[in-house]
Amino acid sequence: MASNASSNALKIIFTAMAFSLGFAEFVLIGIVPDVAESLGEPVTRIGDIVGFYALACAVATPVLALLGGRLGQKRLALVLLCVFDAANLLVFFADTYPVLLASRMGAACTSGTLLAIILALAPDVVGRDRAGSLVALVLAGFSVSSVVGVPLGTLLSDAFMWKAAYVAVFICGLISSVLLTATFPKKEAGASVGEPQTSTTSQVRILTDRRVILNALMILATAAGTYVFYTYLTPVLEGVMGFSTAATSVVLLLVGAACIASNIVSGKIADNGGIPKLPLVFGAQMVALALLFVTPSLGLIGVANILALGLVMYAMNSSVQMVFQDVAREDYPAAVTFSASLHPMTFNAGIAVGSFIGGAVVNSAGLEATGLVGAVVAGCALALCLILKRVLAKNDSHAGASVPTEMMEA
Repeated sequence: MASNASSNALKIIFTAMAFSLGFAEFVLIGIVPDVAESLGEPVTRIGDIVGFYALACAVATPVLALLGGRLGQKRLALVLLCVFDAANLLVFFADTYPVLLASRMGAACTSGTLLAIILALAPDVVGRDRAGSLVALVLAGFSVSSVVGVPLGTLLSDAFMWKAAYVAVFICGLISSVLLTATFPKKEAGASVGEPQTSTTSQVRILTDRRVILNALMILATAAGTYVFYTYLTPVLEGVMGFSTAATSVVLLLVGAACIASNIVSGKIADNGGIPKLPLVFGAQMVALALLFVTPSLGLIGVANILALGLVMYAMNSSVQMVFQDVAREDYPAAVTFSASLHPMTFNAGIAVGSFIGGAVVNSAGLEATGLVGAVVAGCALALCLILKRVLAKNDSHAGASVPTEMMEA
């Protein structure tokens, strides 16, 4: 575990890097109409880039995380940081849809693995007892990009041009990359548990664990449910609720603040119960999404409804991340880094699924129907959570029963 001074510095740098990763991914949500107009493309085609980004991240993250187990985290991180920054710079030269898409895919392929490396280091930086809170802080940094990044991108796009938003993304990413490179921990994640082997087979074995499968599917479902609606938040605010660009930026700022609170709550949940507390979270998510079928036409009530969704949006983050980490450290020590990649991988897969469903809903039933469809998808997360809760309880009871037996045999 790092000293207090170095661990505090790493907390700040980890959080800043997470912010940069989130800023790069989500800034498009606030400028979809401007990008569509500039490139002469339909709004839904630009909105689909959110899904493509998430899909590329979901596919690349586990593959690159496996390489991290073989090549070393620091070496892999340095390469990924260079690609991430170069891809963000390329957006400034994107005057056509294919170039924009290519630049976003380049950044997407690095994002999830960089976040996974940071999350995997958490228990070694602050210790297992406080790891949930550090995970929450890092993921809050990811969400702060919604508070500052998305509204800032909207304002920059309105004041200058949409590419100005990506100049800000590049600057933030470059600064964070330099700081992370300069302070990367010498002791890589998993060293404390002595990874016995780093072969691909020894790492992917964790994917056969029922706890991991259920946890991953639950994350995918909750992310998909939210992003059926959230991908088209700006068009809803401007097109359905009639807000100006300035008013939309204010609402996006408030939503981002709610997301920060959601991540803080996630740390408290992880440190005080974890998964058994999440059915309430997913139930609240379903209600908030379902109500969005009617509340956008009710002015401030609609805004309050959107903020309520933001409050539950990330409340599961720390708990689900610690499930992956605990299972790996206890039963699959060779897969510590790989296990940390499963959260960003499955969450981004959920974003991709949700945004594509959202696009289909918008084209067939309009923006107003996205919340209701999202609620149905979120219901799957609730069902999976109830199953996972029982599986974890059963596993804990078996583990507890084995302790007296082992002591007697000794």
